[in-house]
Amino acid sequence: MIIETKVYTCRKCQSEDLVKKGTNASGSSQYHCKACGAYGVLERTERATEEKKELIIKEAIVFSDY
Repeated sequence: MIIETKVYTCRKCQSEDLVKKGTNASGSSQYHCKACGAYGVLERTERATEEKKELIIKEAIVFSDY
């Protein structure tokens, strides 16, 4: 059995000294870097670009006609 472990690092200082510190407004876990004091989520969700938004709207209009 192979078990993979993922090592997370701070985005500011690349330290591995992170501790869980609650959740943000959207419910994602917040982490605190003990080395530099930065707070944040480990894996950010990608926001939709304007091009993606326009494509989604166009597809919704096309499929709503059926």
